[in-house]
Amino acid sequence: MNPVFLSIIIPAYNEEKRLPVYLASVMKYLGQQEFPYEIIIVDDGSHDSTAEVVTRFTQENMRVRLIRLPRNRGKGFAVRAGMLEATGKLRLFTDADGATPITELERLRNAVDGGADVAIASRAMKDDACTVNAHLHRKVMGRVFHFIVTALTVKGILDTQCGFKLFTSEAAEAVFPLQRIHDFGFDAEVLYLCQRNGYRITEVPVNWTDIAGSKVRLVRDSLRMFRDIFTIRFNDLRGTYRR
Repeated sequence: MNPVFLSIIIPAYNEEKRLPVYLASVMKYLGQQEFPYEIIIVDDGSHDSTAEVVTRFTQENMRVRLIRLPRNRGKGFAVRAGMLEATGKLRLFTDADGATPITELERLRNAVDGGADVAIASRAMKDDACTVNAHLHRKVMGRVFHFIVTALTVKGILDTQCGFKLFTSEAAEAVFPLQRIHDFGFDAEVLYLCQRNGYRITEVPVNWTDIAGSKVRLVRDSLRMFRDIFTIRFNDLRGTYRR
């Protein structure tokens, strides 16, 4: 089998309803490409039929793989597990809800072809060719969180939290072993580590739609993400991120 060019990692927690639709679109898109790929679904201790749904896809396509975590560890933990298992020259993680269409991958690949080590989707960048449909509470939470992130950790990034990020294998293998945060704040930690280690990050505007059934809770997860930002600073000060 040829070496894998693209690995797609999809963390999934209780996604028996939304994941099949998105996974089918991902497989259809990749089936039209000429490069070898793998799709890694990380079931983050789901209590529903997520694993059974994915198993049906693995039986149809040997390039689809399932990793089952014995208990729920958090989105960040699931993404890290998938990234460390992946073998692709390029490695994308994307949310199971399909809020960012898989076809937006082409925008990120263009950024990598242009010299970026990491290309991240952005809902905050303005582009007449892209449409972002987000609920007001997400916009408010995003702006407040962006202020805190910029002040304490990641510089020059408008949207650290969009769940659609592409890494070169070099960047992924350098950064994800250092990741320590398991909750939603892991995005900021990973980008902070990329900047800290000199990897070039390019932010790319994309089409994005808020999909019903989100696991994000405004108050609870906002507090957790703020906590995570301070944890990043603390980890750095005490040398946790030294290789």
